[in-house]
Amino acid sequence: MSLCFRAVAAALLGSALVSGAAAGELYYLEAEKDGRLFVFADREVHEGWTRGAPIPGPITLRAYGPRGEDVVFDGEAAVNLYNARHARTGPPAPPAAPMATPAGANGTSGASGKAVRIHWDHGTTFEFDDASVTIENRLQFRFTDEFPPDSLQLPGTNAPGDSKASFKIRRAKVQLSGFLLWPELTYEFQVGWAGSDAGVAEGTTFSGLEDAYLDWDVSKKGLLRIRGGQFKVPFGRQEFTSSERQQFVDRSILSFELTKSRDVGVMLWGATEKSRFAWALGAFNGNQRNRPANDNGKLQWNARATFQPWGDVRYSEADFESKDHPLLAVEGEFEHNDRHGVTNANDFKDRILGVNTVFKYRGFSLFGEYFWRNRTPETGKGFASNGYHAQAGCFLVRNRFEAALRYASWDPTDVVSGNDLTELAGVLNYYIRGHKLKATGDFRRLRDEGRDETAHELRLQVQFLF
Repeated sequence: MSLCFRAVAAALLGSALVSGAAAGELYYLEAEKDGRLFVFADREVHEGWTRGAPIPGPITLRAYGPRGEDVVFDGEAAVNLYNARHARTGPPAPPAAPMATPAGANGTSGASGKAVRIHWDHGTTFEFDDASVTIENRLQFRFTDEFPPDSLQLPGTNAPGDSKASFKIRRAKVQLSGFLLWPELTYEFQVGWAGSDAGVAEGTTFSGLEDAYLDWDVSKKGLLRIRGGQFKVPFGRQEFTSSERQQFVDRSILSFELTKSRDVGVMLWGATEKSRFAWALGAFNGNQRNRPANDNGKLQWNARATFQPWGDVRYSEADFESKDHPLLAVEGEFEHNDRHGVTNANDFKDRILGVNTVFKYRGFSLFGEYFWRNRTPETGKGFASNGYHAQAGCFLVRNRFEAALRYASWDPTDVVSGNDLTELAGVLNYYIRGHKLKATGDFRRLRDEGRDETAHELRLQVQFLF
């Protein structure tokens, strides 16, 4: 059969399939996530995937996408539909992965007699009839060269102003996730073994524990979900974005000050169809992760509302998602945390309002976030402590080479003028296999206006997910 005849036949078949889909006979959808293209021919599988459930028996074709990305199909039908739609005459759908039956005490089959499917994609997944578990590992190996101001001597150096170079394992994490009994009941358990993730804060039950929660999709459509345990509070978009999906080596100086990451509590949350509107409301101890109990009788309250008119803008800073149309997200968020009476010091009651927006289109990404924080001490007059950060990135080579710039500014108190802390940074990223394997190099200037001091920092990092 000639190449021309095959192309014409594929085009005709594609037309027939598209017409059939319009008449309701077929289901077909493509979605991008983490630098990969996902193709669905089963509506229920797609809806489960959007809620975090794994794809049962996925078929992955390496570098099969239009830009050389990996394509993950939910079955042979999806492969055939994709080939027809794109006039591809590539490899046929590979056979389904063989089913492995675990050996039991008698050396024949498991106690339940049920088969287990094992596959690797973003981690290793074990699928059972009534549960699944995906094991993911994250490693970030970093080199940092610090250039302090002339007035500051770093530990281990000979004189003020001397630079200091260091290697470190910034993050080493193990994550278990999946579902239990029903696809609507999901879980996540994550432990960090390195850096500040394994800090030894006094009063912790187990310093390395990061996430440990159950999440129940009450509506079965993602409209209403309940999450309980330890997890990231819904506040601060950059903080809420996983460290594996960031453009720079680490978050800005603003995130470390105004957002507090994980805590123990409960959250109601959900999203409408295609995630055009999402919301979250949570109550937490207010003293961050791994504390054995609340420090006082007051809870921290968080709320967030997100509007995404053109589809789901995932919490990933680089633009791997947009294809033929732009993506936009606008969020408003609120936090109230009263720490009065916790210590013998002058503890604060904080009220924070935040807004952020994200725009992505064809490899270009723009992100900005602003916080208004009002701090009320137990004694003395209250004051404002606001901050913002913004960054823009662009792929020089789509999904491969990226450059980005960032600026952040934080005012510790408006009572004192001219004491802002600022960060100006630039970064280059080389995505070898998306976020799974990437190299990042950034250089930043850290300025303390109050002390009239400027420091610089060079950071190089390799990330590997497996």
